[in-house]
Amino acid sequence: MTELIPSELRPFEEELGSRVADARGRLSGNDERILEHLQQGLDELPFHTSDTLAQSVGVSRAAVVRFANKLGYSGFTELQQASRRALRQSQESPLSRFAGAPAGSLLEQKAVQDSRNVLATEALIRDTIGPAAQSIAQAERVFLVAARKSSGLVVHLHRLLAGVREGVRLIDPGFPDEIADVGRGDVLVACLFRRYSRLTVDLLKIARASRAHVVLLTDGRGHDFAAHADQAIVAVASSPTLYDSMVAPVFAIEALVAEVAAVDPRRSRARLKSVEDFTEAHRLLLG
Repeated sequence: MTELIPSELRPFEEELGSRVADARGRLSGNDERILEHLQQGLDELPFHTSDTLAQSVGVSRAAVVRFANKLGYSGFTELQQASRRALRQSQESPLSRFAGAPAGSLLEQKAVQDSRNVLATEALIRDTIGPAAQSIAQAERVFLVAARKSSGLVVHLHRLLAGVREGVRLIDPGFPDEIADVGRGDVLVACLFRRYSRLTVDLLKIARASRAHVVLLTDGRGHDFAAHADQAIVAVASSPTLYDSMVAPVFAIEALVAEVAAVDPRRSRARLKSVEDFTEAHRLLLG
C-alpha cells in the first residue's frame, strides 16, 4: 500500500496488503483500478457503499463485489466492515481492550491471530527486507532506537545484530544524546509500534537531517512519521488480547538479522567466532 494511507487504518492496511499479495495474478484491469482508488483514499472506504465506490472508480457494482471476493471477502459489505472496525479500534488503550475482552479461549484466539500475523508479515516484507539488510550490512555504524513498549524489540535486535557485525550501538531512550553522533554513512534502525513514542519520532527526524539512512520497523506505512524513513519494514501486530502482539515483529527482526548476516558471510562468520571465543574464554555459559 502507499504512504497516503492514514495511520488510523493501520491494521486494515496490513490485512488488505496481505490479501492483495495473495491475489496477485488474478486481478483484472477493473480490480487494479479499484485497488488504486483505495490506495489513494482508504479512509473513505468505511463510508462507501458498493454503488458509490463503483461510481467513484468508474466500474460496475458487480466489479466491486468481484474485487472483494477475489480478496477473500464474502462481498463488499464484509470488506467495508473490516475497514470500519479498524477505524473504531485505532485509538483503543489496553484498558479499553480489557473492558471489551472477547469471550472464549483467549489462548486459542491469540495462537490463531499470531499465526496469521506472521504469514501476513512475510508477505508484506518479502520485497523490502533484502534492501534494508543491504543498507544495514554496508553501513559504517548502526544505531538502534526505540522507547516504551517497543524498547524490548530493539534490545533483542541489538543482541542479534551485534553478533553478526561490529559497530552496533543501542541508544538509551533515557539518554538520547548519542543521536548527535549519527551522520552520513550510518544507519539508524528504529522500532515504532502502537502506542507510538514521540521521542523515537523526534530521533528519526534528527537522524534524517544528519543524512543518516533510516530503516523503520513499524506496523504500517501510512503513518506520518514513516515519511522520515528511507525504508520501512511492516510487521502485523494485531491481537485479541490486552496488548498488540509482538510475535510477528520479532519474526521480522530475526529474519532481518539473518539477511544482514547473509550479505557478507565471511565477515559475519568472523564476527560470530569472535563473540563465541569471548563467551568461552570467560565461561559465560553453563556446560
